Amino acid sequence: MKFQRSTLILVGAAFLLGAGVLIAESQRSQSPESTTQAEPRGSIFTFEETDVATLTVDRGDETLIFERGDDGSWQMTAPDQALAEPGAVAFLLSRLTTDSPLQTVTMPADQATDFGFTAPVGVVTVTLQDGTAHKLILGGPDFSGGADYVVVDPAPWPPAEGQDYPVLVVTRDVANGINRPLDEWKLPVETLAPEGTQNESSSAGDSGSPGSDGAPAPGTPANP
Repeated sequence: MKFQRSTLILVGAAFLLGAGVLIAESQRSQSPESTTQAEPRGSIFTFEETDVATLTVDRGDETLIFERGDDGSWQMTAPDQALAEPGAVAFLLSRLTTDSPLQTVTMPADQATDFGFTAPVGVVTVTLQDGTAHKLILGGPDFSGGADYVVVDPAPWPPAEGQDYPVLVVTRDVANGINRPLDEWKLPVETLAPEGTQNESSSAGDSGSPGSDGAPAPGTPANP
């Protein structure tokens, strides 16, 4: 019994299509992005920026600690004692409270290294006015290199064997806010002399100058 040529072509095409699907699924299974999509969320955290009392940014080699004053200003208490640059603090808090994740995936604990959480880039801890604490852990970049993985309020941590974790894919703005150079977290110190200092200095310098009539000041020897 002979098959028609058209039938053989269709069978071959179906075989190739099936093989392609198997290869694609195999490649996806090796990528963190192959994990199951979770429910989307509106923002990284749900608290308000004004609810934050303290902010801690642990970058591995240094830990930055900020406290909000009664007047709403921010003070750096570690690694230096200094007034904090309000724009730097506000930028990071705004990313945490207003930015929406690009997507959410599920990470099995045994894939923590693939997501960059074995050696996190940074850990942000915020304590609210009511004493509630929240934590964000910044992992590695996603497969595109244009976004990063983060986990929020993970329990337990480090990842426990056999447990799955929801992982958010967020814009690079979160990493930029965390990795800001130390000097940019501090309010710049004014280098200009206080008002009036220049005039006082000029007056002191003129005390020994000749008078308006050209006569030498008292105590100044006359020219021979």
